[in-house]
Amino acid sequence: MNIEVKRKTFSKILVAIHESSKSADKAVDYATRIAQDYNAILVVLYVVRTQSELDTVNLPSHVIHFKKQAESYLGRISEKIYKHSDTEDIVKIKTEIIASIKIYDAIVSYAKDKHIDLIVVGPRGRSKLRSLVLGSVTSDVVRLAHCPVLTVR
Repeated sequence: MNIEVKRKTFSKILVAIHESSKSADKAVDYATRIAQDYNAILVVLYVVRTQSELDTVNLPSHVIHFKKQAESYLGRISEKIYKHSDTEDIVKIKTEIIASIKIYDAIVSYAKDKHIDLIVVGPRGRSKLRSLVLGSVTSDVVRLAHCPVLTVR
């Protein structure tokens, strides 16, 4: 009897960022390699912590600053990914910036709504004590996500 085992593959991979940092860069690099291996779409999501909607006309100046930072970071990331992709295996990328006061909730909701197969996140640079007291975005995403979550150190 020949039983064919279906292998679960990733077609949409989300790398979630809420601050530009070395750990975010590592998460993007790792997610890019996985997307290449699985010929998957790579969604680079940058979440800006704010209560304001980003498409509002009268954004507070600090939100405008965060949005510009996010746009700049995503531009550099996209350029880096295309520059280092093989000509045959160019990674399909989608970048998006969203706003939320609860970053983990925005990541988890986005992943569920967009039918993401894998979430890749980097740990935030907090001390162990602060993470225990305040919690962390990464641990909340791991706990609440509907799909596998890969944390990259």
